[in-house]
Amino acid sequence: MSARVDGVEYIRFIGVIRYSQCAGLEAHIEKLFAEPSFSEIAIDLESAEMLDSTALGLLARIAIELKKISGNKPVIFLRSGELAHIIKRVCFDQVFKIVAQAKSKNDMDFVEIASVANCEKNILKCVLEAHKNLAEISEENSGYFTDITRALS
Repeated sequence: MSARVDGVEYIRFIGVIRYSQCAGLEAHIEKLFAEPSFSEIAIDLESAEMLDSTALGLLARIAIELKKISGNKPVIFLRSGELAHIIKRVCFDQVFKIVAQAKSKNDMDFVEIASVANCEKNILKCVLEAHKNLAEISEENSGYFTDITRALS
């Protein structure tokens, strides 16, 4: 789900997010950065249960792209727990501002990010690019994700 308020792009994740659902997110990211009309990005993970490495890679891409256009770090709102541990483990604290308590979302009109039909070849490309984005964040991540990017290439 996404919303835009006062030049801030908000993206909310709900439940379990897997690679098979990431085509819509990837299309949304492409559209966002094709003609950026926002100053900040906030990612709400408070209702997310789990993000697979492809979804994490797409978040990494958001951080990389936002830094290129504005020098800013996106903000991630999340609850403590396993997902917070994963976010820290993949070094997102280096490229995102991590906030443990979310701001009120009651006044935002979120719309669902559209699902996009995708062929296996495009899904593989998305998975590969997402893992390359994760590897780009830090040397530690590079060690984690180099083998999978080689296997997918």
